[in-house]
Amino acid sequence: MSRRRRSLSFAASALFFIIMILVGGTGWGGGIKLRVSAEQANIREKPDIMSAILQQLPEGTTLEAERKEGEWYAVLVETEEGGSVLGYVHESLVMVLEAARPEPAPQRAPVEKQEPSRVPPQTPAAPGGMEKSARTSVVFWLGGRSAAVGDLNDGAEGLARYYGSRLSAVIDGEVEEVHSGYLFGAEARAPLGPGFYFSLGAEYFSGEASSSVSYKGGSSEASYSTKPSLRTIPVSLALIIYPLRFIYVKAGLDYTFATCSYFYHFGTPGPDGQTEVWQEWKGEATSSGFGYQLGIGLEWRLDSRFSLIAEGVYRYSLFDSFEGEDFYQESTGYQSREEGTLYHFRASAGGQETYPLVFIRNKEPTEAGVKEVRTAELDLTGASLKLGIKVSF
Repeated sequence: MSRRRRSLSFAASALFFIIMILVGGTGWGGGIKLRVSAEQANIREKPDIMSAILQQLPEGTTLEAERKEGEWYAVLVETEEGGSVLGYVHESLVMVLEAARPEPAPQRAPVEKQEPSRVPPQTPAAPGGMEKSARTSVVFWLGGRSAAVGDLNDGAEGLARYYGSRLSAVIDGEVEEVHSGYLFGAEARAPLGPGFYFSLGAEYFSGEASSSVSYKGGSSEASYSTKPSLRTIPVSLALIIYPLRFIYVKAGLDYTFATCSYFYHFGTPGPDGQTEVWQEWKGEATSSGFGYQLGIGLEWRLDSRFSLIAEGVYRYSLFDSFEGEDFYQESTGYQSREEGTLYHFRASAGGQETYPLVFIRNKEPTEAGVKEVRTAELDLTGASLKLGIKVSF
């Protein structure tokens, strides 16, 4: 065959191929309309579950597919750079809103225009223009929390200063205060509407501070140890709103079961210089009451079921009317127990100055030098930071 005939044959073949493409309607338009029905749909490079992910689209996103290859739809999606790329989405992640209409047969009489197929009702969009799936979920978290505490710390430091005044000695060291601790908990969330949830949660919080000081320059050497501690279990009811897909705000009420305890140990050397003469108090009291919380959180979706959560919460909680038991013992072998109320009062060590003390007593202290008696308070107002994982069902 001559070169000219080969050229003509190639041109005719190319023209026939172009005509077939145009007649076959493979141009991108008039395809299958889809809507993402899963919480998140992966757009893959090839129709294969092991293929690379090009994009991840949230529930409610509409797509147009030109064709279906087995269990996969071929769709055209926009890239971050402004272009577009062909990808594939599995049929289990989308629902068909409108199938492709077949071309009318040639030389057929015009038919009455058909009504478009009904589109299933759309889920209302959540605040911020992002649809949120109404799914029940559970959140598990760990974190830390701060609290003012108040009277419990005052009592631990006040007793150290009280003994320093009695010995006319200088305190060597510092009495540590408890202001923070660890927490863990869980929360169940139920949808009330798009981007709007009701939650029921509970967490356990614990904190303590141990310290020991000595006295120098006084009438005798002595040492003092203390360990204030607290434990709480707040049960919370809250409302959660997502203004954006990855940010939520929270407000709610708490009912907290609180336990606080103290430990005081004061010792001096005995006559032989070896044996310690000591006194020791251990007390534990409980109370409960209402408070409130305000918080903000961030959510990172890992897949359709799991998300990472970071949450910051401010809590207001102030309790009094603690009831419990004090156990006293000393080096002589004497012991006693006393049930009653946790009191905060000021006592004098013989001079003009008074010092704050916290003890459990069966009635209000009335000893000489005691004044400003009131029930002790535990101030749990403070902030917490929690990290956790959310599981949706």
